[in-house]
Amino acid sequence: MNCTRHDPSSCRSSDGSEAELVDRFLALQPTLERMLDVRLPPRLRRQLGSVTSRQLEALGHLPHGGSTMRRWAAAVGISGAAATALADRMVALGLAERRQLPGDRRSVYLEPTERALAMHEEYQAWRGQMIARVLQRLDRDQLAALVDVLGALAEARPPTEQDSDPGAGADEPRLG
Repeated sequence: MNCTRHDPSSCRSSDGSEAELVDRFLALQPTLERMLDVRLPPRLRRQLGSVTSRQLEALGHLPHGGSTMRRWAAAVGISGAAATALADRMVALGLAERRQLPGDRRSVYLEPTERALAMHEEYQAWRGQMIARVLQRLDRDQLAALVDVLGALAEARPPTEQDSDPGAGADEPRLG
């Protein structure tokens, strides 16, 4: 079976080699991304202004009471330098406030503003409605299987440089 980007319906069969399944996944991916990339409604777009979806996602990792920058960076999955830059933008947009921790001048605490919490809550509610509309095309068993697969992928270790180059390190001496 030839699975193509131009005909995602040709990607329905679950039999085939691993390479064929990867090809099917790659052919379906753009369609899935388009389905999930729904434009914000005008009212929400106006409310968010220049706030990006990445900033909203990062807000989701910042608890109501705040967090140290180090913990927040780890939760978002970015470096300390990237977290500092993102926090700078969020502070400038009025989405977060920085605080020094009493007794520890080296640690910086980042706390979401009430405005940020309200924006994130409304964005998440809208996003949930949009995802529910897409997922209603699946029956209960399909949805459960999809959630299980996504959970397994989310729990898997992130790919390493060697994963992207299967020949990398093959000729390199190993220590120990």
